[in-house]
Amino acid sequence: MSKIKFINLADLNLPEFQAHSDIPQQQIQELAESIKQIGIIEPLIVRDTDQGIEIVAGCLRYRAAILAGLKAAPCINMTLDPKSAEILKLHENVKRIPLDHIDQGMTFIMMMKDFSMTEKSIAECVGKSIAYVSQHISLVRIDNELTKAVKDGSISFSQARELMRLNDKDERMRLLSYCQNDGATVQVLQRWVQEALHNLPDSSSSESSAPSSFIPLQTPEISRNCQACGNSVKIGDIQQVLFCPPCAHAILTAISEEKKKLSSNTPEKDSPDASG
Repeated sequence: MSKIKFINLADLNLPEFQAHSDIPQQQIQELAESIKQIGIIEPLIVRDTDQGIEIVAGCLRYRAAILAGLKAAPCINMTLDPKSAEILKLHENVKRIPLDHIDQGMTFIMMMKDFSMTEKSIAECVGKSIAYVSQHISLVRIDNELTKAVKDGSISFSQARELMRLNDKDERMRLLSYCQNDGATVQVLQRWVQEALHNLPDSSSSESSAPSSFIPLQTPEISRNCQACGNSVKIGDIQQVLFCPPCAHAILTAISEEKKKLSSNTPEKDSPDASG
């Protein structure tokens, strides 16, 4: 069994490839406060390399320990080759601080490039489907605008997955703009993408003409009735609001009861009788 030993933080090196491209400073600060009170509960996993001692798992704990003013940290030194180290890091990240979709894609690409792993072997390693791995790799490679939109949270991965079905970048960017500005749901976006695929030429390269020449801007004019007021609303203006089933039922019930009250308080028009 590997022994735990304290190693000076100054002697530890962060790995060359770090799966988390950015970790919120507040998260590091919160862990640092915890470390000040109770110390580091779980040791860091490290390995010896030609450049020194490399952290395999525990980069966040390492940063927080420095912030907390510690001089050393409990570590377990394991004998790991580069590939085994990256696989261990991936499992650590999936369990502890889940990688966002962009960081996952970057990690999968790194594993394919540096360790000649296939999408199938990566999928088996992380317990995901081959399609899952392939979609994340495609997301990183397709274009910077879509990657940035997922990274900053202006669209979801599910929406990006629909947009990736479009080879025409201009049309993809047009629908991306609708998603960001109008809050289109995945179901709405699926309809738009399907219509775009039907109308766009088979060629993946677009002509110099504007994308609106391929698809009339009438797609977002499709309407649905609001569940609250019953009015017809352009589908591009519909906003997705998330409620649990009991809250959704309670809200709709309250709206219905309020409408009944308003209806009962509305005076009826005088009937045109001849009585004076």
